[in-house]
Amino acid sequence: MQSTQSCLVEIEALSTNSSSGERLEILRRVTDLFFLTNDRQTPEDNATFGSVMERIAYELEIEARAELSEKICDIDKSPRQLVYLLANDDIAVARPVLERSRVLTDEDLVRIAKSKDQSHLHAIAKRDVLAPRVTDVIVERGESPVIVTVSNNHGAEFSHTCLGVLADKARTDGTVLTALDTRKDLPPDLMVTIKRHVAHRMKSEMADKYSGAELAKLDSLIEKGTANLDLENVRKSNDELQSLAQKDQLTEEDVIQLAKVRRLPETVHALSVLTGLDDRMVSHCLLNVEIAALGILCKASGFKATTFLALLQTRSGKKGISAREVARAMREYDALSVKNADRTLRFLKMRCDAMADDQPLPPQNIQNLWRAHNDPSVMS
Repeated sequence: MQSTQSCLVEIEALSTNSSSGERLEILRRVTDLFFLTNDRQTPEDNATFGSVMERIAYELEIEARAELSEKICDIDKSPRQLVYLLANDDIAVARPVLERSRVLTDEDLVRIAKSKDQSHLHAIAKRDVLAPRVTDVIVERGESPVIVTVSNNHGAEFSHTCLGVLADKARTDGTVLTALDTRKDLPPDLMVTIKRHVAHRMKSEMADKYSGAELAKLDSLIEKGTANLDLENVRKSNDELQSLAQKDQLTEEDVIQLAKVRRLPETVHALSVLTGLDDRMVSHCLLNVEIAALGILCKASGFKATTFLALLQTRSGKKGISAREVARAMREYDALSVKNADRTLRFLKMRCDAMADDQPLPPQNIQNLWRAHNDPSVMS
C-alpha cells in the first residue's frame, strides 16, 4: 500500500497550513480511512497511519483527541505508539483506551498504573481482563473507589500477596468487603477470617452501649452470622438513623426493613431512637429469649402488629420460640392495651435503672409483667 503511505504524508503536510476546523475534519477522514482499510494494512501502513493521526491530533484541542481515542479503542490493530500516548493523556482522552483497548500490554498498564492518578487507575480497573501483575499495582496505589471497582471485576486476577492486601483493606472498609464477597475465586477461609475481624471490630465499637450480658449475647449472634455478614448494610451507621430521626423521617417501616435483613445493631439503635429508651434496654427486649418485653416495648410505643411480627421473626430461629408461640404472642399483643403496656414499660424501666449495668433483667419478672397487663392494680 505504498500509494496509501504517500497519500497520508501529503495529507499530513496539507493539515499543517489548515485552520483548526479543517485539521479536525482531516483527522476524522484519516481515521475513517484507517478504519476502512485496517484489515489490509501492512505494519508500515499501520505505523504511518499512527504517525499522521498523532501529529494532527496533538495540534488540536483535547476534545479531538478524546474523539480519536473513542474511535480506535476497539480496533485491535490500532497503532500501539498512538494508543499508548492517548492512554497517558488527560483522563477524558485516556479513559476509552484504558478501559477497552487490547493493544495495551500488561507492561504498558503497569507503567501507567504506577505513574498516573486515581482516575487512570479507575479506568484500568474496569478492563475485561487484568493480569495479577497489573492488579498488584492497582491495589497498592488505589483508593477505595478503585479498590471496590477492581474487586468487583470478575475478569481481574489477584496474586496471593494482593489478596492479603485486599483483606487488610476490607477489615476497615465495608464497601471493599462487600465487593470481595461476590467473588468466586476468593479462598473461603480468607473471607471468613476477614469477616470475623470486622465482626469483632463492630462489637468493640458497641462495647460502651451494651451491658456485659447483652454484649456476650450479641457477640454470639455476630459470630454465628459471620459467614453471611453483609458489610454494606453493617456500615450504615447509627448516625444516619439519628439524622433521619431529627428530620422526623425515621419510621416503623425503617425498623421493619432493618429487622428483615437482620441488621441487628442498627435495629436496636433505631428502636432506641424511636422509643426514647437506652440501647441496653432495647437490646435486652429484642435479644432476650422471652418475647414478653418486646411486646410491651412495641405496644407502649404505638407500633403496629406488623412491626412486632417483623421483630419476632428475627428471633424465630432461637430455641424455645416455635410458630405456635409466635402466634400466641401475636394474640396477646392484640389484646394488650397501649395504656397498660405503657404503665408496664415504665415499671420495667425503673427496675432496669435500679440494676447494675452488667446484671441482666430476670426473665421471669418480664413474663409476670406481661401476664399482669389485664390487672392494672399489679402495677400500682
